Amino acid sequence: MSSVESIVGNYLPILYLLTSLVALVVIYHVSKAFLARLRLRGIISRRSEETAKLIILAIATVIIIPAALSAVTPHPLAPAVSIAVALLVVAVVLFSIMGYVANSLSYLIVATTSIVRDGELVRVELDGKEYEGRALLSEGNYMVLKTESGASVLIPYSRLLRSVIVKLGQVPVVLRVEVESPRGSLDEVVRKVTNVVRSSKLVDRSSVSVKPLEVREDRLVLLVEAEAINPRNVDECYDELVKALIREIPYKVSIEIVERKGLP
Repeated sequence: MSSVESIVGNYLPILYLLTSLVALVVIYHVSKAFLARLRLRGIISRRSEETAKLIILAIATVIIIPAALSAVTPHPLAPAVSIAVALLVVAVVLFSIMGYVANSLSYLIVATTSIVRDGELVRVELDGKEYEGRALLSEGNYMVLKTESGASVLIPYSRLLRSVIVKLGQVPVVLRVEVESPRGSLDEVVRKVTNVVRSSKLVDRSSVSVKPLEVREDRLVLLVEAEAINPRNVDECYDELVKALIREIPYKVSIEIVERKGLP
């Protein structure tokens, strides 16, 4: 029995170290898969993905390895010293990148919850001052608020989440689209028109609706409804949608701007 205990005791330090390495590999691959999903969804860039992976790996290393070493070291102060060193290293790393991490996490919250949408007209109340303009979301530390005068107000994402955000009213956009000699099925034509309208950054994608008004073999009439994100660029929104529909739809189309009050 003593020989078995001796063998186990001899290999126990190696077992601890192997377990620690396995834990590091698991943490790295789990974080890698999660960050890859965020990148594929367009929430973060490849550069931010690689940076986040290195940060996670570094923090996991300074926590797991000292803990493993303290487990195999017989000195009574070894666990306390290892944990103290690990906590010190983690604190230094977090303090040096605290601003970057706070803004990056805040950006993820803004982008995934649609607190503010890209291109949306908003008023931000921050430190007793009001800033109004078109929100331009991009990965990084700041949201750009483009004002009417052409000035750009840079607002850190971490402070944006602590501010008062007023979303200015959206304006309905209504089009009557007539398709001549449609070669596809009704569902196919509706799907193509819907995708073109939803691809515009000037409209709220969740508000897009395409309904058939008239269905004939040689003609198809659709009613396209959406909401312009910025009420001050409705004309620009109409122009962009008309040009996109004419360019992207593989049929001969005629488009008419319709007043909402005149709809049946």
